[in-house]
Amino acid sequence: MDEKKDFDRIFRKYYNELYCFAMQFMHDPDDARDIVHDAYEDVWRHFADMEEHSVRGYLYKNVRNKAIDLLRRIETRRNYAELAMKVSSPYDSSVDPLELQEREQIVEEVLNSLKPPTKEIFIWCYVDRKHYKEVAQRLGVSVSMVKKHISKALAIIREKREKLKI
Repeated sequence: MDEKKDFDRIFRKYYNELYCFAMQFMHDPDDARDIVHDAYEDVWRHFADMEEHSVRGYLYKNVRNKAIDLLRRIETRRNYAELAMKVSSPYDSSVDPLELQEREQIVEEVLNSLKPPTKEIFIWCYVDRKHYKEVAQRLGVSVSMVKKHISKALAIIREKREKLKI
């Protein structure tokens, strides 16, 4: 049995339907394509141990789980983006100037604590409002890699926020 040929046949057989399935969750072609490719990578890693009749079900379950995980990460990023906007928003007369200064200091501390390339990616995406795809092309990396760095930065922000109860 030729594993590479069998895998290629399975890839061609299910790719389009899995992509459409992922699009039902994501509504973004790049995200859907990344999810399906990640699911196929998982299958390839375990292909020698899998039975052909179980591959389709495994792929669907894997795509669904990856889509749900990504949607959760997107929601988390959105929440942190809103927090960053609040923390770094211009002066509001209803906000105590000392509190505003403390917020700005926190943002500066978090940014300074990030290491390259996480810091640069976070600044490009959240300060300069660049799209993940644009940043990925600029750095010559995948969109998934940009997302991993953003997730890392947001985890540090979450940790700092929880410590300070803001």
